[in-house]
Amino acid sequence: MIQYKVLLIEDNKMLRENTAEILSFANYDVITASDGKEGVKLAKKVKPDVIVCDIMLPKLDGYGVFHIISQNEETNRIPFIFLTSKGTREDIRRGMGLGVDDYITKPFEGYELLKSVETRIKKSNRVKSISEVIEQSSGEDLFETLEELIAYLLNREAHPYKKGETVFCEGNYSNCMYLIKKGVVKTHKLSENGKELITGFHFENQFFGYTSLMAHCAHTENALAVEDAKLIKIDKEEIEELLESNPHLSLEFLELIANNYKDVKERMLHMAYDSVRGRIAKTLLMLNDIDCGVSLSRADLANLTGIAKETLIRTLTEFKDAKLIEVDKKSFKILKKNELDKIQ
Repeated sequence: MIQYKVLLIEDNKMLRENTAEILSFANYDVITASDGKEGVKLAKKVKPDVIVCDIMLPKLDGYGVFHIISQNEETNRIPFIFLTSKGTREDIRRGMGLGVDDYITKPFEGYELLKSVETRIKKSNRVKSISEVIEQSSGEDLFETLEELIAYLLNREAHPYKKGETVFCEGNYSNCMYLIKKGVVKTHKLSENGKELITGFHFENQFFGYTSLMAHCAHTENALAVEDAKLIKIDKEEIEELLESNPHLSLEFLELIANNYKDVKERMLHMAYDSVRGRIAKTLLMLNDIDCGVSLSRADLANLTGIAKETLIRTLTEFKDAKLIEVDKKSFKILKKNELDKIQ
C-alpha cells in the first residue's frame, strides 16, 4: 500500500501534534514544521504529496509559503490546503483566489481534514496520469477534438447526483468543470425575491461549469440535477495541462466558450425585444433542435423563457389550438416549425 507524505506547517505545538496524530492514524507519513521558512525548506526537500498549512505563521505566513511553493517548478503542483482560524468570507476569497486547493477553518473535525487530504491526493494523481499519457504521445496532440477527449473521460468513475440535488452554488469557488455521463443538469440564477431564471440545460456528453473555471472566479450561477445524473469532474490543473499540450483541442474549447456566449447573448436579446409569444416560440424551437429527450416541467420551461408559469400555459394552449404544436403533461411536439419561427 502506498504511503503518501503530508507536510504539516503549524506553529501551535499542541495543534500540530494532534493534527499529525490524526493523519498518522490514517496511514499518512507526516512531516511537520513550526514556521513558514522551515516549511518551505521541507517542501523543496521531501516533495510531499500534499501540504497542510496554517496562515498565521512566524517568519513567513501561509500566503508567503504558498506563493513560494507555487512559483517553484518542483513544488507548484503539490496540493495546498490552508488550515486556519481566519474563516471570514474575505479570507476564504483571498485564499481560493490565489489558487489554494482547499480551506479548512479551525476548529475542525478529523474527518473533515482527512477527507480533504484524500480528495486532493486523488485529484493530484489524476493530473499526473494525464501528464504521463501526454508524455507518451511523443509530441503529437493527444486529443485533436473534444469528441476524443469526451470519449477518454467517459471511462472515468462518475459521481452520482439525485434528482433535485445541487451540483454547485453561485458564489462558490470553481476548481473543476463537469462532463455529464448520464442525466440532465440545469444552471440557473435566483433573484433577491426568489424568482428563478434558468440560464441553460446541459445534457449527456456535454461540459458545464467551465466558464467560471477558465475565468478564475466564483460561480455566477447555480447548477442542479433535473433528473438522476452521473457527472465526471475534471480538475482545473488537469484541463490546463490538456489545453497547454493540445493546440487543436484548445481551439475547439475556445469555440465552445464562444458559442456558449453567443447563445446566451441571443437568448437575452430575444427576452428583451421579442413578445411573450415570440420568446416561447424561440424556446420551443431551441429545445426541439437539441432533441434532448428530457421532459421539462411547466415551471422549468417558464423559468427558461423568463415568464410567469400561468402565461406560459396560456400561450401553449394558444399554440395547441392553432395546431402549431402538440402538448401533453411534460413534453411537446412541433407541428409547424416555419410558422413558429415567424412569431416575433
